[in-house]
Amino acid sequence: MWINDDLEKKYNLAIDLLDERRMKEALTQMTSMIEQCTDYQLRQELLDMQTSYQYMLKYMEQGMADPKRETVYKELLNKAYNMADLIKLSLRDDVSDSYYHKLVKKLKKHPLPKNMEAILNSLEAFNDSISMFQLTNDEAKLMKDMLAHEASLRDMFTLTLTNRRWSKTDKDIAYKYLSSEQIPYNDLALLVSAVTLSLSKCFDIEKVFWLMEAFYHKDNQVRIRAQVGFVMTINNYPNRCILYPDINMRLSLMQEEDPDFASELNATIMQLIKSQATQEISNTMQVEIVPEVMKNIQERLQQPPQDENIENGINPEWVFDMGSKLNNKLRRIEEFREEGCDINMASFSKFKHLAFFDEIQNWFMPFYPMHSEAIKTLGAKPKEMELRFLQMGEFCDSDIYSMIVMLQRLPADKRLMAYGELMSEEVQEFMEESRKEKYDTRARASEYIRKFYIQDIYRFDKVSPFASEFDSVFDNYLYMNNLEPLAQLLYQPEYIRMVADVCFKLGMYLLAHQIYDDLIKMGVEDAEIYQRMGYCFEEENGPIDSSTLKKAIEYFEKSLIIKPGNKWTLKILASCYRGLGQNEKEIACYEELVKLYPDKLIFTYKLACALMRNDQFEEALKYFYKLDLSEEQNEKAWRGISWCSFALGKTEQAQKYNDMLISSNPNANDWLNAGHFAWYNGNLQRALQCYKQANKLTDDFRVMYSNDLPMMKSKGFNDTELNLMLELV
Repeated sequence: MWINDDLEKKYNLAIDLLDERRMKEALTQMTSMIEQCTDYQLRQELLDMQTSYQYMLKYMEQGMADPKRETVYKELLNKAYNMADLIKLSLRDDVSDSYYHKLVKKLKKHPLPKNMEAILNSLEAFNDSISMFQLTNDEAKLMKDMLAHEASLRDMFTLTLTNRRWSKTDKDIAYKYLSSEQIPYNDLALLVSAVTLSLSKCFDIEKVFWLMEAFYHKDNQVRIRAQVGFVMTINNYPNRCILYPDINMRLSLMQEEDPDFASELNATIMQLIKSQATQEISNTMQVEIVPEVMKNIQERLQQPPQDENIENGINPEWVFDMGSKLNNKLRRIEEFREEGCDINMASFSKFKHLAFFDEIQNWFMPFYPMHSEAIKTLGAKPKEMELRFLQMGEFCDSDIYSMIVMLQRLPADKRLMAYGELMSEEVQEFMEESRKEKYDTRARASEYIRKFYIQDIYRFDKVSPFASEFDSVFDNYLYMNNLEPLAQLLYQPEYIRMVADVCFKLGMYLLAHQIYDDLIKMGVEDAEIYQRMGYCFEEENGPIDSSTLKKAIEYFEKSLIIKPGNKWTLKILASCYRGLGQNEKEIACYEELVKLYPDKLIFTYKLACALMRNDQFEEALKYFYKLDLSEEQNEKAWRGISWCSFALGKTEQAQKYNDMLISSNPNANDWLNAGHFAWYNGNLQRALQCYKQANKLTDDFRVMYSNDLPMMKSKGFNDTELNLMLELV
């Protein structure tokens, strides 16, 4: 029997051959695979398929007309894909010790006492248990009923997950679940997740159609989960889904019936894309923000209290100066949160080892107050404030269960204390009665259901013990142009722009650049698109080189044609021109900026520096004078005036301004220039002292000194003198 890697290679080869429509070779590959398979029904199905395909080839060779040939060919192709899945899974059943395959083998030996129809009847009766509790207040009976109900949910999830190919009976029962008026919608939402997870193991078009039918369900949670499951399935099987024209027909019909349908699917794609920023957020939180904050806390705790605070009886609040870098990261995290990204993963992932998550269905369990774990923590009749805290739209279902199960581990008195800390004054104010309607609306809103359900899936995919057994939707970038069945609805400028902007905001520059490029090919052009394409090109190509800068400049120049005088574009173009050594173009950008924004002295300074780098010292000096007049002590202006004056032979003025710098707050460059001026004036000992002082203040003295050699040579110093002076320093 093959090991898993060999089996995966053979399976992938068969799928690749089918993707290339080389069915004859694919069937031969599957024949070699099935020799080890003990499922004789699969053997017979493969044999029948090969016979049908041979007849098709024979009729084609004989020139026989067949109006149904294309339809039959697609049917055989679909069956071949499905056969490859089933052969692989059947072979793994025999050798794999993974959770999924062990579960399949266990069910074959020991079938569950209830089938899906019996489970449906049990779930439909659950509302009676709730009604009875409201009459009797018998919490023990309620808990017993709840545990039985959750056992039925576990069985429903298990049977659905392990059912690789729905029979007609299976399909009919599944549709009974959808049409039932008695089944709790939370239970139906869990079934949608089970169907989605089953599809990730083995493609089944009947399950896809079932998910699409669930789009019509009146409950938002059921409908949104079905949409997410559908998009994930299309992403996992793009080459198969295009073989089913019914998918496109149904999508078109849904869009006709609901004008918002395409927008919702696009929102699902964008939320899945946003989830790909979660790892960056978690790393930033765990590696950079939390340790730095803890460090600041420790430093503050070690500081003695200030006397004046003690004397005045003040209880000072901790104030942490975390530095600009950390503050920037915190602002970035806040931007992620506002964008709808997942900022709670880092905090809650550590609680996913709780026994509650040992059962696979609990990773997808919608939160509801009558769940047995909620009853253990909050009681059968929790306070409204507690429920609103849990459901106010800040936590996904998986994290809510983490909180309530975690709280169970604490003694009753400490549990209340911990919950009280969670229920801070700020949170309680946030949930005032006057805002109740807002939170109820949020709990039902599609936006929040979609966001938090995808967070549930992300946690399952990244930290659950079952994750490695299922295909991940988070390991590649989603884009509707690559998802053929969705392209007919979503490959429109309106939706493409929304996805591109989200990718750009999240730093997914490679994908953003691709999508903006598609927009331009569709005839959508504006200055901002070209700005962002230039920025993306710089970011996605790593270290800046001349070819990267030239390509980025092309985009920025096109942006400037559409929107002349744009401040941001002119600034970044100036920077790019400088990188290429195109000094005249850099100067032209800053001249326009100074003309357009005369009060922005930073542009005046940048222009002066650009002129100075281009040896246009007389022109540069005019702008440095302007800066000096604008501010009483402008050290940047003094440096420019000093150096330009030295270059122009105005040595007294150069010395004057350099002395002003030395007497205020000199840096290494100021001392370096002081050395140049002293040496030029014949005071070699003073020059050497200044050079040594500069060397103490920087590790780059040699580089700075070398950069000034052309100027010093123009003043009459030769290579030997200059080299010897460097040796003396």
